[in-house]
Amino acid sequence: MLRNTGYEQPDLFQQLSYHRIPKNHILLRIDSEISLVFVNDLLASKYNKAFGRPAWKPEIMIRIGILQRMYDLSDEAVIDEIAVNRAYESFCHLSIMDPLPDPSSLCKFRKMRLDENTMDEIMEEIVRQMIEKEIIKMESGIVIDSTHINANTVRKVPERLMKHMAKNIFRETAEQEGLTEEEVEEVIKEKAAELPKWEEYDDHLKAKNDMKSALEEVISQADPNLESVREAREVLESSQFIEQKGIRSLQDKDARVGRKDHTTSFFGYKSEFMMTEEGIITGMTVQPGNYRDGDCFKELLDKTIRSGITPNAAYGDKAYCRPDVLKETKDLGIEAYIPVSHSAYQINEERFSYNKDSDTWTCVNGNESGTGKRCGKGKRTRIDYHFERECCRNCPYRKECIGKTTQIAKVLSVGTNVAELYEHSQFTKSEEFLERYKVRARIEPKNSEMKRFHGMDRANGYGLQSVLLQAFFTAIAVNLKRMIALKG
Repeated sequence: MLRNTGYEQPDLFQQLSYHRIPKNHILLRIDSEISLVFVNDLLASKYNKAFGRPAWKPEIMIRIGILQRMYDLSDEAVIDEIAVNRAYESFCHLSIMDPLPDPSSLCKFRKMRLDENTMDEIMEEIVRQMIEKEIIKMESGIVIDSTHINANTVRKVPERLMKHMAKNIFRETAEQEGLTEEEVEEVIKEKAAELPKWEEYDDHLKAKNDMKSALEEVISQADPNLESVREAREVLESSQFIEQKGIRSLQDKDARVGRKDHTTSFFGYKSEFMMTEEGIITGMTVQPGNYRDGDCFKELLDKTIRSGITPNAAYGDKAYCRPDVLKETKDLGIEAYIPVSHSAYQINEERFSYNKDSDTWTCVNGNESGTGKRCGKGKRTRIDYHFERECCRNCPYRKECIGKTTQIAKVLSVGTNVAELYEHSQFTKSEEFLERYKVRARIEPKNSEMKRFHGMDRANGYGLQSVLLQAFFTAIAVNLKRMIALKG
């Protein structure tokens, strides 16, 4: 039950107890600039108004969450610090006579009261207050990027996971029979000894197949209503599991393997966020590690606009050179400063140039193609441009262009979005683009700051929801720090 959500002014004794806090302390300055009272009304519907024990004010719990990420503290550590640090206590609007929340209350608050939509609204309201106070500008360019977050566990090979799942079935079956803890452990040890010893296999594929067969046999002999049995069946039904592209940990089932580059992988999540040129984060999302950059571009852009920012330019790396991203920015009149990705646009511009008006390509020898003809179906749809036969027959570049094939004329096959990408490619060569694109680099220090000083290099908990809340609180904390820096 939520009671007394209004903010009570500190009494004289409390004010005197805080007189040694420096007036320019960052927490006091943040508290004087941004009001979080709105959080009480925002979360009021998450509490029962008539029943239950009196709950801590949502505003206090949010302030504690910001402190955690501001100073990279655990639930236990932040409560201990509030108990001895007057600045922390003042920031949380607590009196020295007030009791402190139990660390378990912080975890319960996050799980039961917060979700992505709520955190979006909190972040948007804070950004709106910055705009109203003219700390940041309403019109600004936006920069987008993603970074990885390592899971709070290690990734395991399928053989090891399947052995763990078999042991879980043994345990739950033994507990259902009413055995003591010592007897349960003895049963698990005895039955686990009958499973294939995958560690001794030289052939990784054979180890996976043998362990899969053994697990399927264990499942067939167990009670189908057991939770461990349902879990094991669900995992085995996924075609990606054996290929090591799906679940890799029973502790964190949402984490996935992703790529940092061509040679390095990671296990965990990807956070993608959008920020203004001044360094204020306006939108945040967290996805499993195998997430493709740019899939949430429109979602983050909508969050940015809802917060009161009017984007006039968009900056991103090659991962955002996608037709959907470029179309979205074009429709909203936002100039896209995004370099061309050769994986999406595979045209040798030294050899071919495009005429948008006539929908034709011209080769370096002056041979002009006919208009494009759409071929193929579904994802294999392409556009073919046929060049004039006689020009190709006598062309001095024929060998480099056509090669040793028996065809007479060149047929240039391109993707359905190449025409739009060609126009964008020409823009990326301009001096304006090369100069303005330097703004994109501003997001790299922000990534580094969140990882080095606020714990975003590794997840604190397990599951997508936990990592999502960690990322949001981190974003709010660095926004408040940046706000003070902009105030000077």
